Amino acid sequence: MDRFILRFCGSGRKPSDDVARIRSLPNTTVIDDSTSRMVLVEGREAELKAALRSLSDWVMSKEEMIPLPDPRPKVRKAP
Repeated sequence: MDRFILRFCGSGRKPSDDVARIRSLPNTTVIDDSTSRMVLVEGREAELKAALRSLSDWVMSKEEMIPLPDPRPKVRKAP
């Protein structure tokens, strides 16, 4: 299963009824819903897309991880 960011694009905060509906989806786990307009979930893409069709003002995007370089410089040994 993949992780997706669900973003509420309507006015105001995300509706609590919509978040409850997202939480009740089978094979879906809510990872974080602490922001006022977004929910991070883990689940199946097809099931999430189908559920969002019945909820207005929501968009979905797949979470992408970008590795950061190590901030500590490497000391090279003299030859």
